[in-house]
Amino acid sequence: MTDINVLVVFHSRTGRTEKLALTAAVGAVQAKANIRLRWLREAADDAAIESAPEWKENRQRMEKEYIAPREVDAAWADAIIIGTSGSPPELQDYLASLGVLGSAGKLEGKVGAALSSASIRASAAHEKNGALLAALAQLGFIVVPPGSQSEALERARLQGRRITEVARALKGAGLAG
Repeated sequence: MTDINVLVVFHSRTGRTEKLALTAAVGAVQAKANIRLRWLREAADDAAIESAPEWKENRQRMEKEYIAPREVDAAWADAIIIGTSGSPPELQDYLASLGVLGSAGKLEGKVGAALSSASIRASAAHEKNGALLAALAQLGFIVVPPGSQSEALERARLQGRRITEVARALKGAGLAG
């Protein structure tokens, strides 16, 4: 069986997207992938964070538990899953860094997917993921759309499995790097 490396990158303020990212990582592990979890560090000012106790608490915890994604993580990965609840500046900065890697040919053949905590309904999640999936496609990723499970955590778990299986099939066929 071909080894597959899956990078799960997420932006989360309250922990909701973090749960989806963790669940997607579990799905990838169930499909026998090696995983790395990375948190897009907050760029918000302290006053905004202080005004929301849950946000402040989660930020302090996540700063201790996760590191930010690095270039070496994207180079290591056969597949990247990005989880977010919208389009925060941190995501835009990360996509720009991936753009630099893509221009250097370092993303060729990689598989990409998106998770959204913006909605529980699958149809709304597809809609929220649309812009991110389009951005991944423009960067040269082979995009794997989310499934149609109605429950968000189950959809995330199955997405982790699916992206691993697609990456393994493409890598086994010599179509992915």
